Amino acid sequence: MNDEDEVSIIEEIRKYIATCPYLKDGKIGVDFLENEETAYSIEPIPINPTVVSDIDDGELKQFAFVFASRESYGSETVQNMLNTKFYEKFSKWIRINNNNEVFPNIPGIESIECTSTAYAYQTGIDTARYQIQLRITYYEN
Repeated sequence: MNDEDEVSIIEEIRKYIATCPYLKDGKIGVDFLENEETAYSIEPIPINPTVVSDIDDGELKQFAFVFASRESYGSETVQNMLNTKFYEKFSKWIRINNNNEVFPNIPGIESIECTSTAYAYQTGIDTARYQIQLRITYYEN
């Protein structure tokens, strides 16, 4: 397999998240979140990639990332609750897909899960960056 044939984990995660029915028509960036509302980003976070070595000459690996969005934000409690509700639905979608083994197209994938609740990471006058942490585990020869 040459480099062009190798699966990009982040690309496959991006394609997978794009299928979430709760996303608005926003652009999904990688390592970049637009300043406009309804923008999304997938950003890898540092983690030891190897969970367990030497499993039948392979490894159980992990890939951690943040899914972030730019949302309307302010003193209006209703809008901020809608932002939180989006992430509750997103988290439930991930959990249901994991239970039904609906995964990103990554060879050897074992699971996808949220490893944190969503939170407002950075707030401004009228928009905020919300994010949630996720992790996939996969077996690699």
